Amino acid sequence: MDQQVLQCLQSTLSPEENVRKHAEEQLKQLFAIPEGGLSLARLLNAQDQYVNQHWTPASAQFQHPITPVEVKAQIRPLVFGGLSDPERKIRLASAFSLSAIAKYDWPDDYPDLLPQLVNLLTSGSPDSVHGGMRVISDFVRNELSEDQLLPVVQDLLPAVLNILGNPEAHSPSTRASTVHVFRQVVRMLETVRGEQPKAVKSALESLGAVWLDAFSQLLSQDASAEVQQNWESLNIRIEIFRTLSLFQSAFPRIIAPNVPSFIRLAILNLQSLLPLFTAFYLSTNDDAPEPPSPTSDSGAGMSDPKIDIPDLASAIFDYLTPTVRTKSAAGVLVEGQDDSARATAVLEDLVRVVQEFTQVTRENAEEWMEDTNAFVIDEDEETEEYSARTSGYDLIGSLMDKWTKPVAAILQNLTNTRVQESASAKQSGSPDWWKPLESVLAMLGGISDDIRNALEEDLEKKRLPTIDVSYLFDQVIPNLLSQSEAPFLQGRAFVFASQFSSFLPQTLVTQYLNAAVSVLESPEVSVPVKISAVKTIKNFCRHVDTAILQPQTGKVLSLLLPLLPQAERETLYLLLETIRAITSIDGSILNAQNTGPVVEQIFDVWLRCADDPVTTAIIEENFESLTLFPDPGVLIALVHTLAPKLAAAISTPVTDDTVHIPGEALQLANSMIRMRGGPLEVELVATITRAVMETLRTTDDMDVIQLLCRHDVEGNNGIASIFGLLGRFLAPTFSESGGIFVGELIMHLFRKAGEAIGPVLPDLLRAVVTRLATATMPSFIQTLVLPFAYLFSTEHTSNTIDLLSQFSVTVPSGDEKRALDLVLGAWCDTSDTITGSWNIRVSDLGMSKLFVLSDQRLREVIVKGDLIISEANRNTIMTRSRTRQTPNQYTQIPFPVKALKLILKDVQSEPTSAKKPTSGLDIEDDDGDEEWDDDDLLGGGSNMGEFDYLSSWLDNNGAESDAQDDDEDLKSDPLAQIDLGQHLIDVLRHAYASNSNGMHAMVEDLSDEEKGILKGVLTL
Repeated sequence: MDQQVLQCLQSTLSPEENVRKHAEEQLKQLFAIPEGGLSLARLLNAQDQYVNQHWTPASAQFQHPITPVEVKAQIRPLVFGGLSDPERKIRLASAFSLSAIAKYDWPDDYPDLLPQLVNLLTSGSPDSVHGGMRVISDFVRNELSEDQLLPVVQDLLPAVLNILGNPEAHSPSTRASTVHVFRQVVRMLETVRGEQPKAVKSALESLGAVWLDAFSQLLSQDASAEVQQNWESLNIRIEIFRTLSLFQSAFPRIIAPNVPSFIRLAILNLQSLLPLFTAFYLSTNDDAPEPPSPTSDSGAGMSDPKIDIPDLASAIFDYLTPTVRTKSAAGVLVEGQDDSARATAVLEDLVRVVQEFTQVTRENAEEWMEDTNAFVIDEDEETEEYSARTSGYDLIGSLMDKWTKPVAAILQNLTNTRVQESASAKQSGSPDWWKPLESVLAMLGGISDDIRNALEEDLEKKRLPTIDVSYLFDQVIPNLLSQSEAPFLQGRAFVFASQFSSFLPQTLVTQYLNAAVSVLESPEVSVPVKISAVKTIKNFCRHVDTAILQPQTGKVLSLLLPLLPQAERETLYLLLETIRAITSIDGSILNAQNTGPVVEQIFDVWLRCADDPVTTAIIEENFESLTLFPDPGVLIALVHTLAPKLAAAISTPVTDDTVHIPGEALQLANSMIRMRGGPLEVELVATITRAVMETLRTTDDMDVIQLLCRHDVEGNNGIASIFGLLGRFLAPTFSESGGIFVGELIMHLFRKAGEAIGPVLPDLLRAVVTRLATATMPSFIQTLVLPFAYLFSTEHTSNTIDLLSQFSVTVPSGDEKRALDLVLGAWCDTSDTITGSWNIRVSDLGMSKLFVLSDQRLREVIVKGDLIISEANRNTIMTRSRTRQTPNQYTQIPFPVKALKLILKDVQSEPTSAKKPTSGLDIEDDDGDEEWDDDDLLGGGSNMGEFDYLSSWLDNNGAESDAQDDDEDLKSDPLAQIDLGQHLIDVLRHAYASNSNGMHAMVEDLSDEEKGILKGVLTL
């Protein structure tokens, strides 16, 4: 059939009139058969592929031959005609093909496309409108120039708006697609407003008011009546609120006048749909109906065919979450200001309707009972999936943060009401009696941080509590802990208790802890309740005094470990995190006797899930915490149990199934050493180090090599083996990215090897310099200069300079260059981009030591100075291509002058947390957030002088914070004991006072900014 249709189509293009007419008659006959339409649709899909491959070289999929211009002119009208075909599949296929053509041809080669689409939309034919909207939805996704943008706004969108306002002629899905198209245009305007501000402003002035007014009219209609008449009309409202969200984030000033009415309309829509939501999604009665399914496609260009009332609720909550915090919303939500603010009826209705739409649905309950991981994901504060519940909690949190007292008062009354209503509903036999109460407890738990902060402030100011949680714990929660017929409410009661446990008396905490442990012990308790009990214990570890928990920690650990083999994904993450929390708070829970079995069980999980990065990361944290246990027997048992297993894992033969294991094993081995000082245990060195050395000799896996090279070397054992491996890593044929940590490895060898490094130091330095001469990757160059920076900062300064002055190496140009010149030049070029607090410290200390060293050889070294400003680079962003065409030029200065410049830069450019607010900036930014000034202390810029930076930097010990700060071994190094900030100041002051190394003459080579920094240092 496909071949017959294809032959007929080809014949319709024949120059002979009889052939064309005969082909057209055949097509009519073929299309009378259902399969004929399907064949044409399939051919049109092939046309889409043809356009991408043969239409233009601009396509990433282009293949020769290219379509001739005259053939393109014949194809376009044929494809366009398919947009009005009565067969929906043909319309869709035609739309895809035409969208691909328009992407390449409009407007230059297809200037009449836009007028043709407008005519199609105004034709009155539902089929034509549907096909046209499918093209337009793709059309407006493309980035348009200013000349293209204005016709779309002026000609296309009015026709689109007319379709939205004509429900008699067009289906809800088509009308929803018009809102989707409008949103795409608004998103496009947001994208280009920086480059085309006038065009965007003009477009918004013509678009904003008329479309927002149309939205208001549509949202004012009774949602329930409309949805009962046509379920797909939900999609129109969903699209409208998603569009309002975009306006609120992108152009808040445009929507600001409409905010009060849209807030009211949002609440009215939810209130109108609440009976349908209850019937279709909440009720578990035997006669409860299922929500209808969409009967047509999801609308032009919209990828999500799902149409549900919870989707509308989520869209409304997403819109309101930022909106309720704006100045425009204040008048409709509260009366009065600050502490005297009182909730309006609108705010009360909003909080109430959010609670009603965040109840556990039938679908939630069924999924959670069947899939433990789904329950953990949906109910975990950190990993929760997007849903009406989570977006509703975000909205309540936004309200609570902005108007704590009014919202808290509403929540208090609402909680009391739900407690009474649930009791009555239970007595009357309603199977869903527990859902409103669970919802309100979940809502309070979702903003538990805000409530705790408010309660702590109440205690400090000796005033009545914002929310009376003691009433809940005295009168409500205890009765719920045994409600096994409502497992989700029972589990919620446990979690709620743990979220506010810091405000509970010890007796109640002990009672709830014992109840949670009993749940874990009981075989009859449902899985959601057990999961809730685990979460409760985890929260207790965060909020409750350790002394209260210690009597139960051992029992809890013994109950959690047997659950590990069957758990996976999110449930496994929760169990492992809770085990870590338990072992971290109780230093007596493990000892030399019981550590081994615990490690065995956790390592078995690692073996099973080594390809899951979340699991491996949590297990690394578990073992890392065990290395810090106060009982030394725990560490001994950890090493004895784990080291041989890790050595075997590191040496695992690599196959497609095991390729990840050596690298993950190295990460796990690193967790055993990175948080503690040396020396390492003999057993660990004999097993893991041996496996590491063997792997380095043979592996080509760059990730594994980098992991191995970045581990510190402890003691002298294995130094000879390491020197042998360095030859491989420093070879010109070895990948620079693979050897990215070789410099740090050499530096730490120097730290640890002591006098043992002496005999091989000349050859090792020569090898590093030789590799440095051909290195091209900046990060690789940085790692190669670090060993020299370290040697310069220690007692080996003069010896290192002597060694580097005695030989030269060949550089890529073929010239010979003295090693000292090469090293100092590369160091100066990369010094200001070195990362890692320890690496920066080493570089600064080495640079400052050479700066004050009076050595003629250093003064003879000429390095790159400041950028020479020319017409080629003045006020110009120098891209790579521009730099290649017109390379930047730099001054050439002696090394000591460059060292002084770098030291001054480091003194003034370190980060600080003590920035002063800006008062003189005049920047117009349409963020609609004027009222947030009192919320965000970091909202302004900074007028700090460079010496304010210096003072705050000294106060904050350099303000560095990274992984190297946590390395216990580095903390004990003599270089780490130096107050770096004060040291740099002392060096500059002493050098200037004594004119060390001719510093006074160097000042003439400083810029005005550098002179100002130096003046500040000398007078600070």
